[in-house]
Amino acid sequence: MELKNIYLVQAAEQFSGNTKAAYLPYAVGTVAAKAWSNKTVREAFNLDRIVFLREPIEQMVDSLNDPFLIGFSNYIWNYEYNKAVAKKIKVTFPECLILFGGHNVPSGTSLLEECDYIDILIHGEGEEVFEKLLCTLASQGSLSDIPNISYRQDGIPLQTTPVAISGFDYPSPYTNSIFKDILKEHPDMQFSAILESNRGCANNCAFCDWGPLKTKVRMFPLERVKEDVKWFSENKIDYIWGADANFGQFDRDIQIAEWMIEAKGHNGYPSRMKVNYAKYNSRNVFELARRFSDSDLSKSTTISFQTLSNEALKNIGRRNMTMDHFSDLIKLYRASGIPTYSEMILALPGETYDSFTRGIGMLLDSGQHSVIEVYDCVMLPNSILAEKDYIDKHKIKTVRVPFVLYHCEAVDEDIIEYADIVISTKSMSKEDWVKCKLFTVAVQSMHCLGLLRCFSIYLHHEKQIAYSDFYIKLVQWYLNRPGTLGYDIFTEIHELLQKMPQGINAQYFYDTSYGDVRWYLDEGAFFRIISDIDRFYDETKAFLNSFAIDEDVFEQLLDYQKSIVRVPDNTGFSITQDFDFYNYILHGLNNDYKPLEKIKNTLTCSPNTVFKDLTEYAREIVWYGRRLGRTLYTGNPESVAVKYL
Repeated sequence: MELKNIYLVQAAEQFSGNTKAAYLPYAVGTVAAKAWSNKTVREAFNLDRIVFLREPIEQMVDSLNDPFLIGFSNYIWNYEYNKAVAKKIKVTFPECLILFGGHNVPSGTSLLEECDYIDILIHGEGEEVFEKLLCTLASQGSLSDIPNISYRQDGIPLQTTPVAISGFDYPSPYTNSIFKDILKEHPDMQFSAILESNRGCANNCAFCDWGPLKTKVRMFPLERVKEDVKWFSENKIDYIWGADANFGQFDRDIQIAEWMIEAKGHNGYPSRMKVNYAKYNSRNVFELARRFSDSDLSKSTTISFQTLSNEALKNIGRRNMTMDHFSDLIKLYRASGIPTYSEMILALPGETYDSFTRGIGMLLDSGQHSVIEVYDCVMLPNSILAEKDYIDKHKIKTVRVPFVLYHCEAVDEDIIEYADIVISTKSMSKEDWVKCKLFTVAVQSMHCLGLLRCFSIYLHHEKQIAYSDFYIKLVQWYLNRPGTLGYDIFTEIHELLQKMPQGINAQYFYDTSYGDVRWYLDEGAFFRIISDIDRFYDETKAFLNSFAIDEDVFEQLLDYQKSIVRVPDNTGFSITQDFDFYNYILHGLNNDYKPLEKIKNTLTCSPNTVFKDLTEYAREIVWYGRRLGRTLYTGNPESVAVKYL
């Protein structure tokens, strides 16, 4: 019997860097590995091809050979592309079954009603359901017997019975050779991969679409995980993303980390690993972070909050560690030489402009000076946040805007992806949302990337100026100073942000001088300032002088602040001053205040890398290096020497 051809699609963008890079399509790989482990499936169907890049639609459709079924994995970065491809396939191959699954498939039959070219939906996890679907199609059985799907019967959309998935011993797509053709056909591609050692999450956060699945955390067999790690190393997979919701929550995660470290020690692969750390097991998380740092698998660790508003925490079903505990953790990581970063989500229900800016200030006050990443609150279709009662209760308003993948090739797409961004709630207006974003750009560019960090630390300790107040005043000062570089930058960003409620996503910076990629707005602000850094400090001097800093300290602090910013064409510096700013700021960063000491010294910074162009500088210092503090010469203690005179 001739096998019927099955195609799976998990289309993603290529990343730009030293080489072309892309993720192996793990989601469709897992359902394929499970399905083709079944003899009935193998005897009836041929997995002809997995599409993992956004290919031109005509090219993709022309490559199909008598397709029987094409399954699409959907998320916000490929949903519209998938629909356009599926529609074209249905025109070209009317008898081909179109299957949609993944996080962007909503519950119910609404997607079938919207898109007449889609035949079947899988709701929730796909491994067991996809296997049952193919077995049923092979035997020409009834789709009504398959749980967790929607389909049409006599033209009428129907949904079958929802059933909780409990499986945990699924075959791996890696060791079962699901990706062998992709690796063979793309020998020059630098691949990244997903490592999944467990599935599920104990938390039930309103903004996330994992919690409502209501499944317990299920552990995949350790032997499978070990073999996956071995496969990564043997196939020279460069970057690993850990899919576990709370890596470090379980003691066995230490063993998994050791396997990763051993694999890298064997042949250098994988070179990097990124995980979602557990929120409530700081002992294990620190141990993992220490081992990853020592082996150069990961150089930074996230300590996330999402919000510091008690009202917002209550509304999203989340709790935080105390700020004292957070501060202690920051000190512990910094003492161990491990950079940390924190994450926040803007516009969670209950958050206000005051609580948001105050929360950012609390992070800075507790010692988080390196990286504070602020994400838009995206309404995911299967989250609690997207439920009608929840929306009505909190008066949530969203806007659909084009979805932007940062640090990817800035390709002009005929098909635009979209994200539904929360733009206002009962507690936050659209105008306040814009103000929060502008404040965020100021903190990220001026403090986290380091342009005015020394002054804000000095004023915080010597003048009791709250960090949040400093940056609120700074933004307003720039907006009131036409003709200055700060005015040009922040006015332009303000105008861009005001387009968001209109459905225009302009939240990125693009300048081919820094590579053919899209950058975050704060990175763009940083680039524009370092390109005219003398003007920036000359103009900002008046704002800094308004805080009445002693003149002898002020001028030397300004020289110090300006000198330590790593600009593209500078190979280092040496500066002699009357005050020990280096150690003063270092103690400030460590939240371990010591008075500024007046002692003559020479600070020398001699980095070992000189960049050949702006693209390389932008990639290595701002993209790869921001979490490591590389935007400042002093961010690398090994290149710093202080000599007291």
